[in-house]
Parts: sequence; C-alpha cells; structure tokens
Amino acid sequence: MHAHDLLNVIYTAGVVFDGLSTSRFATDKFLLTGDTDGVRGRGDLALLQDLQAAAEFVIKTAGSHINADYLSRINGQLTRSAALNPGALRRAEQGIGVNTAHGRHEPEALTAGEVDVIVAKQLAHTDPLEAAAYLFVELARAQPFEDGNKRTAIFAANSYLLGQGTGALLAVPHDDEDPTVSATFSDLLARAYVFGEVEPVVEMLLKNLR
Repeated sequence: MHAHDLLNVIYTAGVVFDGLSTSRFATDKFLLTGDTDGVRGRGDLALLQDLQAAAEFVIKTAGSHINADYLSRINGQLTRSAALNPGALRRAEQGIGVNTAHGRHEPEALTAGEVDVIVAKQLAHTDPLEAAAYLFVELARAQPFEDGNKRTAIFAANSYLLGQGTGALLAVPHDDEDPTVSATFSDLLARAYVFGEVEPVVEMLLKNLR
C-alpha cells in the first residue's frame, strides 16, 4: 500500500482544509510519479508533500497504539505547510485558535495525558467506522497542536481504520462539481467546534464513508 491509495483522503483534505487548487488528476499523478507539472505553485507542492508524508507514515504504522505521542508523530510529518514547531502541543500563552462563521474557537491547551483521554473515549465506540469519525471530529475540535490539526485528525482516523482492517477510508466530504457539499461539512464542523454539536458532522462523515 502506498500514499496513492489514499488519494481521496489526501485530495479532499487538501482542498477542504487548506485550499488546494491542484486538480484531482494532477494530485493523482504527483502521488504516483512525483510529477509536478500540474501542481499549481509552491504552496500546493508543500501541502501535497506534507499530505503524502503523513499518508506514508500512517500506512507504515497502521495498527500502532493511537495516543498523544502517535498524534505528535503524525503532526510532525507536516514540516512544510503547518506549524512552526511540527509535532509540538500548543501552549496556552500562544493564543492559538481558529475563526469560524460561528465565532472564534480557542479551546484550552491540552497535556499529552488529556489528549490520551480524548482518544481513548472515541476509540471506545464498538463500531470502528463510528470510532474513526468521532476521533476525527473530537481531535479537530480539541486543536492540540499549533497547526495542521484537521489533517492530523483525518490521518489518525485512517490509521485506526487501516489497523482495524475495515477496508474503509475516511475522506472529507467534497464534490468538485458541487461546492455545497464541502460548505455544509465545514459549517457542521464549525458548529461542532463552537456549540459542541458533534453528531451532525459525524453523521455526514459516516454517510460519506459508507
């Protein structure tokens, strides 16, 4: 298995989370061959290289125990397009948060132990597909790292699915022909952040997965 096998995860995460403008076709070609002819600029290239690195990491380590240390290792793959200190948990004095259509979301900074509790709670779901969806949402909502939190969360969820042998992958809801799909997802995720309305975005993820 190679990063190319996670094309849909990589492409949708890039587009929805970070504004990737490179086409799906060119993304596919880059992952297969390293050809950058269709990559639209250095920003896209850095993003794709980071997404590829994260994908390769979770493929190689699928089945590993998912905890704060493992999440830091995923986040640590994002060396070109995310945090100044890849893999480091954010600190309260940094004032790092995210602005959404529903207001600013700046949760409390977490210790590694607190991150471990969040992960364990989500992975206690008996259905591995539900566990992966909840893991993504709650990790993204917790914002444990300086940057790249949604990317870290989506790859953590897929590491879990790969390790469980589900044959499923969790991609971000997106349709190149229908921008309302990703807009709806982004709004639901923002509502989960600000209002704690987790179920609607989890349901959308599961429908997209199944």
